[in-house]
Amino acid sequence: MKLSPIVLFVYNRPEHTKIALQSLSECKYADQSVLYIFADQAKNEKAKENVGKVRQIIREDIWRDKFKEVIITEAAENKGLADSVISGVTHVINKYGRVVVVEDDNRVAPDFLDYMNRGLEFYENNRRIGHIGGYKLPIRIPSDYKKDVFLMGRGSSYAWATWKDRWDLVDWDVKDFKDFEKDKKAIASFNEYGEDRFEMLKNQVEGNMNSWAIRFSYAMWKHNMFAVLPCKTRVENIGFDGSGVHNPAQDTRFAVSVESDLAPVRFEDLSEDARIKREWQKIFKIPFSLKIKRKIKHLLRERKL
Repeated sequence: MKLSPIVLFVYNRPEHTKIALQSLSECKYADQSVLYIFADQAKNEKAKENVGKVRQIIREDIWRDKFKEVIITEAAENKGLADSVISGVTHVINKYGRVVVVEDDNRVAPDFLDYMNRGLEFYENNRRIGHIGGYKLPIRIPSDYKKDVFLMGRGSSYAWATWKDRWDLVDWDVKDFKDFEKDKKAIASFNEYGEDRFEMLKNQVEGNMNSWAIRFSYAMWKHNMFAVLPCKTRVENIGFDGSGVHNPAQDTRFAVSVESDLAPVRFEDLSEDARIKREWQKIFKIPFSLKIKRKIKHLLRERKL
């Protein structure tokens, strides 16, 4: 099996970084895998101390003993997560053709690398698949669904993998957004996998947020691609403790734990299961009151323009 490089993005959370590195190092195939670590620079004085601690951790010799090779890039200036991911993944994927991506708040299962690499091998020539995800939302899988993985029109930024030909499809400037936002049917289709998606893309284009994930999601939708996700999660997000820039503290909607007795995943050709899709949609359904607030906000903004 061809093993893909691992790309780990870190910033200013030393304890989380240790956990992410330790869990990766305990994976099957870790000692045969090249690990790229991209460490962002401090955004402000407050972040400098922890950024320094993180950089000390990633330089420790112990990690070089755990992986085939460790290649570290320390940014001289703060890029932010989105630009770090886009530039880091592009650099590595252009060299290897595929990549496994992890962030510093991800604790992965012992078979995570086995799962990701076999998934990349199995679906490489299936252009319906945009990426392999390691995370499963806390949704109910029907008891009569006997497969180990399922299709979803939206993946997750929590530990994932993809191929160069899929990554290259992303227009990071979203140049067609003006036409897209006029097409109500297209917006409804995009929002089938979460009522938050159009709003996030709009905020991205208008400069109110900076997310690589929503732009990758949009590219997947445009090209009719799905994510392959596990019925039992292979990653746990440990960042919902108030330490992260993007994850709010105590947000339990996405809280899942990695099981201790996971069996190897069986990959196979898939079709979308409508029951699983409905469970997924419930997680991303926007309350009516919030929809009204957003509508009022947009009307006020248009009046000012």
